[in-house]
Amino acid sequence: ANHSHNWVYTYTIEHEDFTMPANEGSTIHCASELAEPTLPEVKDACNNVLSPIGEPVISATPECDGTVTYTYTYKDCANHSHNWVYTYTIEHEDFDMPANGSSTVTCASEIVAPSLPEVKDACDNVLAPIGDPVISETPECEGDVTYTYTYTDCEGNILDVQDLFQ
Repeated sequence: ANHSHNWVYTYTIEHEDFTMPANEGSTIHCASELAEPTLPEVKDACNNVLSPIGEPVISATPECDGTVTYTYTYKDCANHSHNWVYTYTIEHEDFDMPANGSSTVTCASEIVAPSLPEVKDACDNVLAPIGDPVISETPECEGDVTYTYTYTDCEGNILDVQDLFQ
């Protein structure tokens, strides 16, 4: 009679969501140190290695201190999607001042504003003095006259440089 029938057993594949590794971060001293971080190995629920989709989303770089985030999106074949974020915290270090200067003059009339040294912050940015110099009183005969220039970086670190006339 050739009666024939099929018996079917069906497997339904239902991918479970995957777990992301913890977000990471580090502290740097200058924005020039920003770089794409080393990415973690991310695997889906079936242990397949996933790669981030497209380019990372990078937040704006602050003028001075602050944070910059690199956000990477991972997606598996079931469209489960998660972000992994690396956060750089920018914390400027204090800067060093060049040595104070000095000159000896014969007469007070020879005193002129000194040539200023190049002052750089800890990230190698050239700083300009803020405001006018503070000039000490000129003695009647002999003594010292100082020109004090104040420098500040973007973080608000303030240092003075002095030029002394004797």
